[in-house]
Amino acid sequence: MKQINLNVANRETVGGSSANRYRKEGKIPAVIYGESGCKNLLVDAKEFSVVAKAILGKAALLEMHFDDGTESRYAILKEVVRNPLKDNVEHIDFKEVVRGKPMDAVIPLHFEGESEGVKNENGVLEINLHEVPVRCRPRDLPEFISVDVSKLHVGESITVSGLAMPEGVEIHGAHGDSPVVSCSAVAVEEAPAAEAPAEGEAATAAPAPAAQ
Repeated sequence: MKQINLNVANRETVGGSSANRYRKEGKIPAVIYGESGCKNLLVDAKEFSVVAKAILGKAALLEMHFDDGTESRYAILKEVVRNPLKDNVEHIDFKEVVRGKPMDAVIPLHFEGESEGVKNENGVLEINLHEVPVRCRPRDLPEFISVDVSKLHVGESITVSGLAMPEGVEIHGAHGDSPVVSCSAVAVEEAPAAEAPAEGEAATAAPAPAAQ
C-alpha cells in the first residue's frame, strides 16, 4: 500500500467567483466526503502536482492534514476535474476512508510479460480492462494488480475471476467472466485473384509482319 501525506486548508467560501480567485492564488478548490461528513477544502496546486505524479498509475491512500488542527482523515482520490483547454486542475474530489473498515476502490491493472501467442503464433494482445473495482481494508489496499500474460496463447483470455488477487482483496462490482485481456489471431488478407478476360474479349496481339 502506498500512503502519501497531503496538506489541505479549509475553504471558507464557495461559488464560481471565489473558486476562480483561489485558482489565481495557486490553490485548487476541493471537497472530501464520507462518514465524517462533507468538508470544502483548498489544496496547494504545486503540492498536488507532486502528489499526482507520485501516484500516477497506482492506487494510494492519502492522509489529509488540516491546517485548523482537525484530526487527519484518510482518503482516496475520487475525481480530478481539469480545464479542457489549459489542462490545469480545477477541482478535486476526495472520498474518505475509515480506519479498520472495508473500503471500495478502483485498482489499475499492470500487464507483465510477452504472451506465447504474440511471440510465436502471430497473435495480437487485446486489453479489455485497465482497472477493476475491489473491496478491502485500507491496510490491504494494493497499488496495482499484476496480470501475467506470458502463458497466453492465441484463442485464450484471462477473465476477472482468473486474476491473482492479493490477500484481503476481493473483486467487487465486476462480472467474473468479463475478459480482462485476450490473445487473438491476426487476420491475414489474401491477395485478390487475377481477373479472367470477359467473354468474347480477345487478347490484343502484336501485328504479324507483312509478307515479302
